[in-house]
Amino acid sequence: MSSIAHSDPPKKKVIKAAYLGHSLSDGIPEMLWGMAKSTRADTFSFTHQRSSGAPLRHQWNQFVVSEGRDLSEHTDLEMMRIFNNADIDKSAHLGPFFDQRDGLPSGRYTHLVMTESVPRYYSEGWGNVVQHTYPYVDSIYQYARKYNPEIKPYLYEVWHCINSGTPTGCAHDKDAAPFRKRLKNDLPMWESVVNQFNSKNPRQRMQLIPVGQGLGLLSDAIDRGDVPGIGSIKEMFTDDIHVNDTLRYFAACIHYAVLFEKSPVGLPGELQHLDGRPFVKLSSKMAAILQRLAWQTVVGYRETKRK
Repeated sequence: MSSIAHSDPPKKKVIKAAYLGHSLSDGIPEMLWGMAKSTRADTFSFTHQRSSGAPLRHQWNQFVVSEGRDLSEHTDLEMMRIFNNADIDKSAHLGPFFDQRDGLPSGRYTHLVMTESVPRYYSEGWGNVVQHTYPYVDSIYQYARKYNPEIKPYLYEVWHCINSGTPTGCAHDKDAAPFRKRLKNDLPMWESVVNQFNSKNPRQRMQLIPVGQGLGLLSDAIDRGDVPGIGSIKEMFTDDIHVNDTLRYFAACIHYAVLFEKSPVGLPGELQHLDGRPFVKLSSKMAAILQRLAWQTVVGYRETKRK
């Protein structure tokens, strides 16, 4: 009597993510929670330290201050004065990354997603990516790995002002290329942080979540007329930097593809908040377009990195 070999069912993927971010990461972890829940195969839980507009330097300095240590640099003192403290709202899964019970010291988190502020530059001022981004990416990661040496680090590639390179310009931003071109121009800047991190931490390599590159592909698709009902990517912005829930859903699909290492194609276009309130409701056609472009973004970026 012959036996029939049965393959094992795919292993359930459980992600517990710690997000450090600001308004450009708002809603994304919550959307990921809904996406994972819809698959019935994966689970996603999170904590989110959110400080409006704040750079990682300020996010880290909140920890320094929590320990009773003084901030001696003028820039650091200015940041503490200007930027909001982390918004702490347990019902919304928001809290400081250094919280002993629910933050990184709990040791429960498997993924660490860091979001830098914009504008960013190679030099000058608070936005110096070499001096003011990498050291804090590394500091936050080293803190996290004390509690889970296997935690996986990620840098979320965000975007600059949509009015970049136009006569309107952008507040607090310098002269730069137009938005679409700037997405391409800025990629090496974000990659420099990842590359520097990986040169010093070869055991647990950081990955870039290439949402900025996704916005570029989506903008191109819109300009070609491949996204029905949308004439310009500017229609998906609520001001010169923030996006609507449709574009936020697209960003979440890219996060899903990178973190879960699988295609977002087939995920629902209708999601709810944690408390059951409606969040986003996209037509099946729009959802499918965004999912395909998100997966194309991630696969295409990986292929360029292999070359």
